[in-house]
Amino acid sequence: MFAIFAVLIGVVVAIQSRINGQLSVDLDNGLAAALVSFLTGLALVTVLVFGFKRERAALFRIFVAVKNKELLTWEVMGGVLGGVFVAAQSIVVPQIGVALFTISVVAGQTVSSLLVDKAGITPSGKQKITKPRILGAVATLIAVAIAVFPDLTDSEFRFLPLTFALIVGVFASIQQGMNGRVNVIAQRPLATAWLNFASGAVVVLVALSVDLALGATIEPLPSNFWVYTGGTAGLVFVAVSAYIIKHLGVLNFVILNIAGQLVGAIIIDWLAPAKAGSLNGYLIFGTVMTIVSIAVSKLYEARKTKA
Repeated sequence: MFAIFAVLIGVVVAIQSRINGQLSVDLDNGLAAALVSFLTGLALVTVLVFGFKRERAALFRIFVAVKNKELLTWEVMGGVLGGVFVAAQSIVVPQIGVALFTISVVAGQTVSSLLVDKAGITPSGKQKITKPRILGAVATLIAVAIAVFPDLTDSEFRFLPLTFALIVGVFASIQQGMNGRVNVIAQRPLATAWLNFASGAVVVLVALSVDLALGATIEPLPSNFWVYTGGTAGLVFVAVSAYIIKHLGVLNFVILNIAGQLVGAIIIDWLAPAKAGSLNGYLIFGTVMTIVSIAVSKLYEARKTKA
């Protein structure tokens, strides 16, 4: 059940990427689009959290836990890492292209997920680095590389931006672990999501302010309603992932989520492609490979456990 949720919110991430990508084009500024996404998500989750007694109590439990040192301050700052990720995406993608950025992020995520699980940062406890887990991580990275292969011709290798993309991939895994720990205390994923959106919005606002000070501009807000729904999709992702990470661990969540993103990309590129030729054999093959590798690694791990 939790694995299915991880895949489904991966599809939601793909939808959010399509929405925010269009908004970025409309505004001619990726950071401005990210800020709109964060603020709309924050507005919605604020209404939900402060409008219901249980959600307010959950948020209060987080603050009490920090005060009593049940949670360290850095553990509730997952949204900052999310904001850094979005800011990095806006800065790095224009330099190296979407394909290299995606591969670098996935590489950082999969490798760090193994380490995050081993360190026991998530509430699911420490998990050993086993052969099936390593194979699953490597197979996922290869599958994503295949899926984005057509775009690699438009990418340019630059060491520093690539390194930055790897680092924010690591941040993404750590953020999932942190959110899982916070949600154990909150017991309500919307309260965890509120912290993420509030702190993430601050980071993106600062980044956008610097961008504008350096001469960037923003086009007028578009009239299409659907481009403002990215924050809602982001809220679904953060809330659901904070809830299920305890049951899956970071690596399993990341792999399943990536599979969902690839499936979502196929659906979107079929129904509403951002550009001609988006849906291709590489994307389909990479997606199938991801799903098959997950199934094989799980079967292998199950057999080793029985043995």
